Amino acid sequence: MIENLFLIILVVPFLWLMVLAFLFFSRLKLNEIMLSEAVKFYSFLMTVLSATLLVVTLIHSPSFLLVDYDNWIEIGQYQFKFRFIVDLLGSTYAFLAAALIGLIFRFSRNYLHREEGYFRFIFLLSTMMFGLLIVSFSRSLDILFAGWELVGTTSILLISYFYNKPQPVFHATKAIISYRLCDMGILAAAAWAHLYLHTHDFTVISRMLEEAHGGPGVVLIGFFIIWASLAKAGQLPMTSWFPTAMEGPTPSSAIFYGALSVHLGPFLLLRFNEYFHHFPILLITVGVIGFITAIYASLVGRTRSDAKTMLAYATISQVGIIYIEIAFGLTNFALFHIVTHASLRTYQFLRSSSLIQDFVENPAVEVNVPIKRGSFFEKYFSSEFKKKIYIHALHGFHLDYFTNKVIKFLLWPFKAYIQLEERWMEFDTRLLKFLLRKNR
Repeated sequence: MIENLFLIILVVPFLWLMVLAFLFFSRLKLNEIMLSEAVKFYSFLMTVLSATLLVVTLIHSPSFLLVDYDNWIEIGQYQFKFRFIVDLLGSTYAFLAAALIGLIFRFSRNYLHREEGYFRFIFLLSTMMFGLLIVSFSRSLDILFAGWELVGTTSILLISYFYNKPQPVFHATKAIISYRLCDMGILAAAAWAHLYLHTHDFTVISRMLEEAHGGPGVVLIGFFIIWASLAKAGQLPMTSWFPTAMEGPTPSSAIFYGALSVHLGPFLLLRFNEYFHHFPILLITVGVIGFITAIYASLVGRTRSDAKTMLAYATISQVGIIYIEIAFGLTNFALFHIVTHASLRTYQFLRSSSLIQDFVENPAVEVNVPIKRGSFFEKYFSSEFKKKIYIHALHGFHLDYFTNKVIKFLLWPFKAYIQLEERWMEFDTRLLKFLLRKNR
């Protein structure tokens, strides 16, 4: 029963994407009402299916189901199989994804009413759901990477949703560079796992370490996984792109950077939890990253004046706290924190558009009552020290400066290649003009 239900949950989003792709390539345009009704039925169906799977896995917890399908590619000793795991962790995240994306679909029906790119938004959000389901249930690094890239690609395309403006395109470029830098961690972890352990199955890796079949080089897999989790989670040093990703529509900001995409980093660490417990240095690294990021995001977020950026830094800070919880081994509490925090941030991001009106109608604003945003530990610092911290936090501790330098350095080969091509074309044009003039 569980395997059939799991298969339906994967097949339905894939068929839905095929229908949308057929409509796009055949240039058959559904009107907004028909498309909205179809999306409502689809999201309701996925929520019911994922909720049913969650209840079933909760009843059978802590046991889980391993699903293997036939080899797709076989080269020598390497076998590429579709390996999935149906457990409480994956079922919980799948239900969270289906429920919140269904809520975003409903909210977007009014928010993007008569918007030119409404169909594009629906298609990208549906692709994201399919990618999240793959990540939730994947049991190998190869399959997980496929879903991971689907989520990242849709995130970048929705940041540049208003592609006729320069700022969204620039910020999407910044995001894709951050993504690619960290996504290499999954590829490196997969390659290292194949080299040292001859497998990419999470469960097999943990079992081999328990039987002491690993080795000192295996610890690098964990460092690669931690590095891979940083960009989507907005943890240091990959933080500066995160607030700029708010250029997209508010529904996409809510679902990506408040709810689901941002929590894929902690989800990946939870998936590798058994592996991390064999190497305490990895848990210490996770805790230190989360602690520093939480402090950094809290300080910088308090200097921002717009609602979405403040929420972005608040999200980064909370995800840093989730990293600390994972480092202390509080995995169940971390999963609970992910679910509650994602739900809260979705609501806050969706309400951020109405926040100004709320303040205008607030009686406290009319009588000039200041809204205090202090912390209890501030009384222990001098006013001069607080001023210095505020100035540095106002500039984001200059993280953007160093990030832009890295981006420029990485883009330099492409810029040099384009300039070389332009000069060659200019030389070719001049040479052609000279030859034509000589033939006359």
